[in-house]
Amino acid sequence: MRVGRWVAVAVLVAVAGCGPRKADVSGQVRFKGEALPSGRIVFICEGGDKPSLSAEIRDGAYSIPGVPAGKVRVTVETFEYKRVRVPNQPADVPSPPGGATQAPPGKYVKIPPRYGDQNQSGLDFTVTGGTQTKDFDLEP
Repeated sequence: MRVGRWVAVAVLVAVAGCGPRKADVSGQVRFKGEALPSGRIVFICEGGDKPSLSAEIRDGAYSIPGVPAGKVRVTVETFEYKRVRVPNQPADVPSPPGGATQAPPGKYVKIPPRYGDQNQSGLDFTVTGGTQTKDFDLEP
C-alpha cells in the first residue's frame, strides 16, 4: 500500500510540473539534407504570456537558452544580405572599439516562404525542462 501512495505522489508531482520549467534548446537546421548556412529560427511559445524567442542560424547550428517548457511552433527564415556602401564614408571603416567584428553571414540559401509562417511551417515540438537538442529538416 505504501508503494502505491508514493507512486501516486510521484505522478501528481510530475503532472503539476515540478522540476525544470525552462530549457536550453540547440540543434541543426538542414535544407535538402545540407546544413543551412545562415538564417533565423523563431520559437513561438503557445499559451498564456509566453514569449517568442529567436536565434541566428550559422552553419546549420542554432541555440536558444531559457525556452519555457511546453509546446512551441517554429519558423525558419533566410535573408539575402547585400553590401551597401554608405555615401561620404571611407572604404576602410575602422572596426568597433576593442577590434570586435561580426563575422559575415553564410551563403544565402532560398527556402520556401511557408517556413517563415507559424501557421504553415509544419514545424513544432514540445519543450521539456533542462537541456535538449532538436534538429529540423526542411524540404523544398
